Amino acid sequence: MEYRSSEVKAGFFIFISMIGLIVMVFMLGNLQDYFKPKRMLRIVFNATGGIEVGAPVRYAGLDIGSVKEIELLGDAKRHDRVVAVTEVNPKISIKKDSIAVIKTSGLMGGLYIDVRPGTQGSPVLADKEELIGQDSFEIAKIGDMATEVVLEIRRFTQLTQELVTDARSTLKNVRSSLSNVDMILKENRKYVRANMENALNISEKVSEMMDKNGGKLQSTLNHVASVSEKTDKLFTDKDTEIREVITQVHSLTREMEILLADTRPGVTSLINSMEANAQEIATDIDRTATSVEQTLGQGNSIMVENRRNLLLLLQNMNETSRNLKSLTEDLKRNPWKLVRKSDEVAVPPAEAKAPGQSDIRMKRLDKVN
Repeated sequence: MEYRSSEVKAGFFIFISMIGLIVMVFMLGNLQDYFKPKRMLRIVFNATGGIEVGAPVRYAGLDIGSVKEIELLGDAKRHDRVVAVTEVNPKISIKKDSIAVIKTSGLMGGLYIDVRPGTQGSPVLADKEELIGQDSFEIAKIGDMATEVVLEIRRFTQLTQELVTDARSTLKNVRSSLSNVDMILKENRKYVRANMENALNISEKVSEMMDKNGGKLQSTLNHVASVSEKTDKLFTDKDTEIREVITQVHSLTREMEILLADTRPGVTSLINSMEANAQEIATDIDRTATSVEQTLGQGNSIMVENRRNLLLLLQNMNETSRNLKSLTEDLKRNPWKLVRKSDEVAVPPAEAKAPGQSDIRMKRLDKVN
């Protein structure tokens, strides 16, 4: 069979375009990574923190591989640790004192494993040797600590408010009582003067009685002096016992003072550190909350502005996928169409066979024997 030059050109163009399409898919899908040499690296963690298969592995900020599998270490009853099986570039030498940490890319980004380089003098990891990772600091712990501190601060403020209210109420009561006393004094000024005069009269009478009964008072004073002498003798007899008791009381008071002096700076430093940490944690929480609100607002505005463009892009992608699917199905059925045109001529809708009309098909003149 003879082919025209246009058919050959068309088939050659389709063949080249298919090769270009395959190369483009090969490049976009990162399929070339499957043919590169890889090295298996096992990293042991106490907890993965939510990392998944496919997460990137970075060495000094450079992507060197990805996570292929996550396993559990330990017996069937108890699993103590987690192993992240990764594939990395064999050209990079990871040393034994290298540090592996699970981090997040940004505030809302995904998780990845960051491997920090070791020292120059440390040996390189063997092929089947495991790298011990460090646990990352969780933000949830900071949140729990902050909530506890905030609750304690709220309780302290509530107590202070209650004390202030009680003090205000007591002051009001004192003021009311003073005002009542003042009113009573104003109302009963005459009676107060009369009582004062009565008290003066009583004091004069008492002085007169004292003058009359001076001998009796002297005898009572002598009796009191004798009693004091007897008590003095009693104290002198029991002097040693009383001094022992006093020394014991002094030693106890000194021990109490030393104990209070030893514990006072630690308690004051603990209270000051709690106050400083509470303020810093509160400020950090406020900053993170504002940044999260800003990022959410920006993402929402971007989605609202580009909603039409996204819908058009999805429609175009659906149409292209349908066209590619129909093309691949047609090529699977008729692979010879890549090189040669089909002999069939598409029947236009105007020349379609009517019911009752005979099936008449025109043939190409160059194909008639």
